[in-house]
Amino acid sequence: MDLAISLATQIGALFIMIGVGYVLIKTDICTISESKLLSQIVLYVSAPCAIINSFQIDLTEEKLKGFLLSIGAAILVHIIYYILAKILTKKCHFNAIESMSIMYPNCGNLILPLVSIVLGNEMVFYCSGYMIVQTILLWTHCKFIISEDTHFDLKKILLNINMIAIAAGIIMFFLQIKLPTMFQSAVSGMGSLMGPLSMFVVGMLLAGMNMKEVFTDVRAYVVCFLRLVVFPAIILLVFIFTGMTKLFPSASQVLMISLLAASGPAASTVTQFAQLYDNHAFESSVINALSVLLCIITMPIINIIYTFLL
Repeated sequence: MDLAISLATQIGALFIMIGVGYVLIKTDICTISESKLLSQIVLYVSAPCAIINSFQIDLTEEKLKGFLLSIGAAILVHIIYYILAKILTKKCHFNAIESMSIMYPNCGNLILPLVSIVLGNEMVFYCSGYMIVQTILLWTHCKFIISEDTHFDLKKILLNINMIAIAAGIIMFFLQIKLPTMFQSAVSGMGSLMGPLSMFVVGMLLAGMNMKEVFTDVRAYVVCFLRLVVFPAIILLVFIFTGMTKLFPSASQVLMISLLAASGPAASTVTQFAQLYDNHAFESSVINALSVLLCIITMPIINIIYTFLL
């Protein structure tokens, strides 16, 4: 129960950050157009730094097992989510933004700071497995769907700064290469900006919206229900009843982090892509903000049920 309360508290803090972004626009301190610059900073600076920083830990057998399990769990989650999203997109006629919002949770901007504060910095490493899988998919599958660009440019994908960050992080982890203190401090500091800046962007975009439309958008509630309740519940049952939580002593804790990542609100990266490619940016921001608000309730409940069923 203490963990559930901590989760609700930290998620609430992120929602306050959305409020700060909203106020920045309403008080004319910033303009809505400047939110695009913040999106680019998050995507191309903060996110890569957060990824590299998560690999700056000592290599042990326990951590290696947990890391491999987190990758395996992330692959399984995304396969299930892809199949479900594909079926629902056809049945419910979801557009690209709705479909991607259902499939991709906010595993970086939300889960990294959440796990760090609630479970401790040493547990952030286990977020990296999910982040690796999702980052690759976000910059390939999700980017292609939202940009409506079907051209597959492998060179462009491999040279993407987030992909480079993942490769660099893995190499440094297995070779146990530690960044010099000055660089480590800089990378850690820039990575820590990811959560606040992402939430500022959502708040800034919301400031240009009719708030009545935000809270009366029926389709947004449907998307949020699927993203926050239905999809995570299926993953919870898979983790519990396949015996994955008993693979090794710390497996249940590693999978708890994977479940937190899988049950988060709609990925803010989807909103950033929607803005960059002018594809339903308003609707994406509505879904993002509404899902952040509602996950204050749903994520702790999912966690309580998971702990109870162990």
